[in-house]
Amino acid sequence: MELETILTLVSIGLGLIATVFGGRWLIVKGKANQFKSVVAEAYDVVNVAVKAIDDDKITKAELEEIKQEAAEFKAAVKLLFAKTED
Repeated sequence: MELETILTLVSIGLGLIATVFGGRWLIVKGKANQFKSVVAEAYDVVNVAVKAIDDDKITKAELEEIKQEAAEFKAAVKLLFAKTED
């Protein structure tokens, strides 16, 4: 084989490797953003709960706010663990 042929094959191989890893990087980046959302929602749940118990009473409105934040947290966790399409 000539040097030009070898270099062409190496170049094609490196291009394929870069394409595969580039696609995987998008999946990893998406999951990292979803993880960030889960952490933010968990913080919201804790923050709302702490504010609610600061006065030693939990009102119905505060309870509804805690439930809403917990539902958002649950949705974020489900999205994080959902299967991705390859």
